[in-house]
Amino acid sequence: MHHAPRTGASAFNVGCVLLAAASIGAGIYLRATQLSTQILLDDEWHAIHKLLHSDVKGIVTSFGVADYSIPLTLYYRFLALHGGLTEWQMHLPMLLAGIALLVACPWLLRRDAQPAALAAWVALLAISPLLVYLSRTARPYAITCLLAFVAVIAFRNAFNARSHAKAWGSTYAVCTVLAGWLHLVTLPFTLLPFAYYALAALRWRHDERRAQAIRRLVYLGAATAIPLAVVLAPPFAASATQLALKAGADGITPQSTYRTALMFFGIASPALLGACVALCALGMVRHARRDVSFVGYVGFLCAGTAVAIAAARPQWIQHPLVYARYLLPVLPFALLFVAEGAVALVGWLRPAAFAPAALALGAVLLYGAGPIPGYLYRPNQFMGHARFQFDYDPAHNPYVQEIPRDPIPAFYRSLAQQPPASLTLIEAPWRLESNFIPFPWYQQVHRQYIRIGLVTPVCGVRDFGEYPAAGTGLDFRYFVHLSEILAGRTYGADYLVMHLTPWKTPPDAAVEWPDVAACLPTIAAKLGAPSYRDDSIVVFDLRASR
Repeated sequence: MHHAPRTGASAFNVGCVLLAAASIGAGIYLRATQLSTQILLDDEWHAIHKLLHSDVKGIVTSFGVADYSIPLTLYYRFLALHGGLTEWQMHLPMLLAGIALLVACPWLLRRDAQPAALAAWVALLAISPLLVYLSRTARPYAITCLLAFVAVIAFRNAFNARSHAKAWGSTYAVCTVLAGWLHLVTLPFTLLPFAYYALAALRWRHDERRAQAIRRLVYLGAATAIPLAVVLAPPFAASATQLALKAGADGITPQSTYRTALMFFGIASPALLGACVALCALGMVRHARRDVSFVGYVGFLCAGTAVAIAAARPQWIQHPLVYARYLLPVLPFALLFVAEGAVALVGWLRPAAFAPAALALGAVLLYGAGPIPGYLYRPNQFMGHARFQFDYDPAHNPYVQEIPRDPIPAFYRSLAQQPPASLTLIEAPWRLESNFIPFPWYQQVHRQYIRIGLVTPVCGVRDFGEYPAAGTGLDFRYFVHLSEILAGRTYGADYLVMHLTPWKTPPDAAVEWPDVAACLPTIAAKLGAPSYRDDSIVVFDLRASR
């Protein structure tokens, strides 16, 4: 009888460890699955365009009209000059950062939260649709989320004079500078600790303690501000007008804030959102009973960041995905408190060893209610398409509701009769924006692999979402050149599909499109007569050439 509690505690701890380990494994899978086949879309092209048209000086001294990440673009340029840049290399830093977050979060707060809460937290981080998506996207958000989290915890440890205070202070400065250089939007979150602890120090009555705190803030501020000025002053000076135009452009509304909250927690159901908010509030109360200063600190940073970004009114902030990704550093802390609330909810279970299993079941149900299961079919090379990521409720997603209603060409339906992933199509021309990419819809029907055909110079010269066949340093696997196909290189593909007109969301949108009809005779002269033709596409069979 005396050993029963110890046995129960052992089973509980083992359950927590298993939950955390399984969650990390699931998180790695969700972030890595089919990543090597993903086609670069939308904002992922900002850095590509910059490195194609600029040198190092041009990259480090501008934020660009379409803001690219300066350090990432330098990394991409280095790879392009030394062996060739690939899609996998573009995605790798974000993948590693997304995986590292699953380990760094519980490790840094291992003394601040209970084992069950840490395990549940890892599960929520692992299945978070927003964190999964941005870990798979060649944009800096997964890295900045990790750096911002480490920075604010390091600041707290340094200011509270825990062991290795100087090391924590250095860690804070490095993470804040690098995160801010990667993306300016992180700076409200990572710099607000100065305001929080300055206000706290001013309330202290002990003069020496207050003076010591102010000295720490000054030293840490200088260690952060000087390198920030070094890396940010040149692009600020060159891009001041562009930044001014982007600020004050748009604003959030009650409806957009509500939809941002849904996206933040990775769900479409108002009832589930209410449950998540309630669990978050319960978790904050429970954590505050142990450490009210931590909850106050995190709450100040999260609320201050949300207000600061909303007050800046950047472009497109009314779109839920934009505000949600700008608030990404807030998400790990929100999920921590949701996990704390969930642990409190299952605390009544007896024996306590059942609690980890209940938490695991809750995570599985939450995952099933989210968007990820809907886009994990194989092959799906467009998981980052706005159809899946703009809003997690299809009824509120314009990339679902406002698409053209034309029937899918019969050619794609015929491909569905073949085994999945047994054929490869080259689709041309294209536009890099989700507004004009029908391929995710078609691929869900035909289940074959896709490559994008770049039509320069065969169908006119284009440099938006295209690049020359040689001399660029780009070695993308899923982008091929029509000029090379006409020269006899088929890239192992089975069909070339030429799109006569653009597919537009909404259907009345204006978009530049090559004169495909004018270049079809040139293509037919090399590849022979089309094997399929309708009002929207012309298909050439490449298998004979291959």
